[in-house]
Amino acid sequence: MSERKGQLRVVPVPSYHDMGPAERNELFVVAAVLLRTDVMDEVSGVLTSDMFLDPNLALAFRAIEQVYARGVLVDLQTVDTEMYRLDEVHATRLQGISGLKEGLRMVREVSNVMVYAAEVVRFYRLRCLQALGESLAMKANLMDGDPDALMEELERELMALRLKCVNGDMGVPMEVAGRKVLDYFKELKASGELPVGCPTGVKGLDELMGGVRPCELMFLAARPGDGKTAMGLHMALACARAGLPALFVTMEMSDEELVKRMFAKLGDISPDSMRLYGPSLKELREMERVTEEVMPGLPLRFLFAPSITLEQLRAKVLMAVKRGECKVLFVDYIHLMQLPKGMEANPVGGLGVLANGLKSLAMQAKIPLISMAQMSRKIEERGPAAVPLSSDMRDSGILEQAADIILFIRKPGKKDNRAKSREGTFFLTKMRNGGTGEVDFRYSIGFTSFEEVSSC
Repeated sequence: MSERKGQLRVVPVPSYHDMGPAERNELFVVAAVLLRTDVMDEVSGVLTSDMFLDPNLALAFRAIEQVYARGVLVDLQTVDTEMYRLDEVHATRLQGISGLKEGLRMVREVSNVMVYAAEVVRFYRLRCLQALGESLAMKANLMDGDPDALMEELERELMALRLKCVNGDMGVPMEVAGRKVLDYFKELKASGELPVGCPTGVKGLDELMGGVRPCELMFLAARPGDGKTAMGLHMALACARAGLPALFVTMEMSDEELVKRMFAKLGDISPDSMRLYGPSLKELREMERVTEEVMPGLPLRFLFAPSITLEQLRAKVLMAVKRGECKVLFVDYIHLMQLPKGMEANPVGGLGVLANGLKSLAMQAKIPLISMAQMSRKIEERGPAAVPLSSDMRDSGILEQAADIILFIRKPGKKDNRAKSREGTFFLTKMRNGGTGEVDFRYSIGFTSFEEVSSC
């Protein structure tokens, strides 16, 4: 590659101040995507690389499109590599993405990216109209053409331009959507199965919720120490036992710590033994049996990723989905994810971006996504018997809006009689496509186990 660079003339890239308004907006879009790649979820439905006027920025955005379509993390390295793959000669003359670095440095804020994208589309439409007008004027000047034919050509070209530049698709006819739903229920009826999503592992909850469906975002919230991670692992194991590959992403516990909880649950190994003085010989033999005979048949993966960004999570999950390794995603938990760049001073707004990003990921990957979340201290001010509300989630406003399902874990206070019997209640406070309700449960401390009280 270095020899090619020495032989080819480097293309001079106009400085930011020498660019016209169209090229500047194109630069803003490319820079915004590279600064925070989750904005590509919005931009991809509006722009295509052939709308760019500047050929260098068009190549960069085309590379971004290709990387994004493959579910790979969009960053400077992946885009630079893709630019050389798409057009080695052009990329070599440009010196890859580094040839644009002067202009990219000018962009520090991404909140207006859709404004920039709209301007790129506007300038593209104007150029198309100009070219169309010149073409028709040339044909009309010949004075021997058919005016009706020219007008029909004009109408066709204008309609094609409108369709190309429309934001998003034109929707699905109701009868088409209705046919898909009807066929789905006919197949269920013929198979004798019930229309359920991924299981929770608690009979009463599954009967109340019908499981968590693909494209749904569920928040599982509790106060610290009340069992967010334990219930998440309980659900993940239930999914794995049902044959659904589950990916459990954790930001506060290593995969070894999570596996210790699995040993406690699958092999009835004392958590105190593993934590304080080591398992007995009998327990070691049971751990070996679980490792060799039970775990290989459970499609459950753990990913320890402290301070993971939304873009990194998206890239990893889409790749796992493509490989068939993830049909249910668990995130432990949203409040520990890294805030988007530039939003450190606005954590509530950053959390909103993360919540909407998780919902977008669930829909793009077509999988259920269960994220643990913190419950605020407000509920403690209402007393130990207070019933949780959706607004009791920490920084709840935007989380409530993004969520399809909100489930709270509420354990009694130490003075409550139910604390001695290790009982608590699940409160389903939001179900976008169903009703709400409560389910009492009994839990086993340290064994990551929850059961409905009535079935115990």
